[in-house]
Amino acid sequence: MDTTKARLKSLGYLSLAGVIAVGLGWTPAATAQDGGTRGSGDEIIVTAQKREERLKDVPVPVTAVTSDALLSQNQTRAQDFFSNVPGVNLQFQNNRAQLAIRGITTSPVTGNPVVGFTIDDVPYGSSTGQGGLFGAAPDLDPAELARIEVLRGPQGTLYGASSIGGLVKYITVDPDMNAFSGTIAGGLQHISGSGGDFGYNVRGAVNIPVSETLAVRASAFHRDDAGYIDNVVTGVRNVNQSKVSGGRLSALWKPVEGLSVKLSGLYQDRNIYGTSNIDSRLGDLRQSDQFRAGRSNTKTQLYSAVVTADLGAVELTSISAYSKSKNYDFVDFTASPLTGFLFPMVFPDVTDFGNVLRQGYNVNKISQETRLAGSVGDSIDWIVGGFYTREKAKYTIDTFATNPTNGDIYGAPVIWRDNVTFKEYAAFANITARLSEQFDVQFGGRYSENRQNMHHREWVQTSPGEVPDGYFTNPRAKGHSFTYQVTPRFKPSRDHMIYARVASGYRPGGPNAGCNPDPVEPVPCQFLPDEVVNYELGAKGDLFGRVLSYDLSIYHIDWKDIQVTQVSSLGTFTFNTNAGKARSQGVELSFDARPTDGLTLTLWGAYTDAELREGIASGTIFAAKGDRLPFSSRYSGRFSINYEADISSSLNAFAGGSLTYVGKRKGEFVSSEPEAVLRQTYPSYAQLDLNAGVKSGGWRVSMFLQNATNKRGVTGGGYYNQTSFNQFWFNYIQPRTFGLNAEYSF
Repeated sequence: MDTTKARLKSLGYLSLAGVIAVGLGWTPAATAQDGGTRGSGDEIIVTAQKREERLKDVPVPVTAVTSDALLSQNQTRAQDFFSNVPGVNLQFQNNRAQLAIRGITTSPVTGNPVVGFTIDDVPYGSSTGQGGLFGAAPDLDPAELARIEVLRGPQGTLYGASSIGGLVKYITVDPDMNAFSGTIAGGLQHISGSGGDFGYNVRGAVNIPVSETLAVRASAFHRDDAGYIDNVVTGVRNVNQSKVSGGRLSALWKPVEGLSVKLSGLYQDRNIYGTSNIDSRLGDLRQSDQFRAGRSNTKTQLYSAVVTADLGAVELTSISAYSKSKNYDFVDFTASPLTGFLFPMVFPDVTDFGNVLRQGYNVNKISQETRLAGSVGDSIDWIVGGFYTREKAKYTIDTFATNPTNGDIYGAPVIWRDNVTFKEYAAFANITARLSEQFDVQFGGRYSENRQNMHHREWVQTSPGEVPDGYFTNPRAKGHSFTYQVTPRFKPSRDHMIYARVASGYRPGGPNAGCNPDPVEPVPCQFLPDEVVNYELGAKGDLFGRVLSYDLSIYHIDWKDIQVTQVSSLGTFTFNTNAGKARSQGVELSFDARPTDGLTLTLWGAYTDAELREGIASGTIFAAKGDRLPFSSRYSGRFSINYEADISSSLNAFAGGSLTYVGKRKGEFVSSEPEAVLRQTYPSYAQLDLNAGVKSGGWRVSMFLQNATNKRGVTGGGYYNQTSFNQFWFNYIQPRTFGLNAEYSF
């Protein structure tokens, strides 16, 4: 056994032994990291396994957070929250933030998504890379959320494809038939570097009981985030300003006991006016993006119907959904080889070029899940179900040759149009067999099949005045997979749980648009699925009457046939292939302490060792065996303190702070062996956040200071390869941000 494995194994045995030794005799309590939805007795309730359970009873590593916890720290954007979850790293590509959980990634836009997202158990986003989101999180306003649950490790049995790294569940607030209520809120913020510009947010929600059996809830929000990066090429200040608006309408109807129907509609419009790229050659908070580059927009609609019916010994759940997403972005692609060899051929009289790439992603998706759940006496709980989804995606590229001094367009020598249809069918089952009051075993399995058809059209102009050559392909892909999980669980007392877990996951393969046998730029017509198997040992529980709570996970993940993105030999386009094997192993440990009334201390740490088990030396990617997987920090951690106290009978004050540490990370793989020394390394950084406020009656007023020390923590960019379009561009955490929020609830 090598040194790393020996150290990991030793640490795992010692940690688990210590937890068991001190924990067997203590009294009931509950635990959650950074919050959760409370049930009776102040227990934390989650739905990670598609049924309500106490968090400390779930044999899956889960982090749960409530909307109140998010809002009190002004974590109104998805990336604000995910930077504080054990084993999770943020990656940035263009204007989107993507997640890597436990190091399972090879780049922000490689293959199909590795992390799945659901909103009320409805799959969000596309199952394919052509859908354009590449696993990007929905940017929901936290006031409309009951909580967010992050499930670490593969979740292929209950949640299917594209969750090989993990899953993020958004659970929204249900309409309430018991009382009329609502919330009005707003806030201001200022970002260091933005000059006199301020950002602001406004939100409102209302709950209306229409009758004893029907209630309606409506909400809306708008967020205007000030920019703080200046573009030296265009002269635009604070170019990375963004605006997000959205709303949600839901109705809950319970006509008879045991039957409920929940209808929901969500709309969101997200505009970003410039990238957050910073050019390292130009000094602090400066960029050099071309004219016309940087703009992006995402419009999302999601409609769902959730029906639950108590049929006696069996509960039926039906989840029907339709979603529509339209996205585009303009990327500065000037560093691409296209600019140097193709544009001068097409425009010989032009001496200097900019290259602005417009990408469009439109996805229409329907999904249907139907499941039954029940019990056999007191010994067996079971869930069986079926799932179907159909996606129609349109992916477009227009490569504009531009005048770098003013953005005028000379023409579009490369035009790309793809239509992709993705269909998946699945059946799944999960059984829990209770062998005693203290010991049970879960067994789960899921069989999935998918079919994908692509209609690819491409036009390339290679000389002045030429009618572009048309290139058309119709590649297809298909695949199937069986995923499984086996989870024995032992509960020495109500307060403690120890579990082992073996679980697999997969993400589908797909067709390649540029499919051809040309020896100059050969491209396979199909890339294959990849699979992971996760071996895990964990423990959760409470000590000293819930004064101290703990959550421990030790895992080893084997990953084979990993999907990688390559650049064609002439540098004109990217495509997906499969490489060899990788593995990720690590330890995640967290503690919550509540030593006195109103005081909560939270500490978590994660060790992630993610590396290749086989080298890659094909096409335009080189990596050696043992190389670190991109974007995962070997060490990360967070300490937070929150205190709340009554100032008077009607006034309550609260204050808190957190220090988050992100260790060194490696960037994307390089193109060739001689460039191995050029692979980007991102240095470690620590971020300090502070907040304080008061509550009185229905009012809450708070202030916050994020990144108080104004660190420039690097999150992505650098070495030019598949997704970093310029070696001098980097992305950083947001500079110091100060703000005030006020909220009134009635």
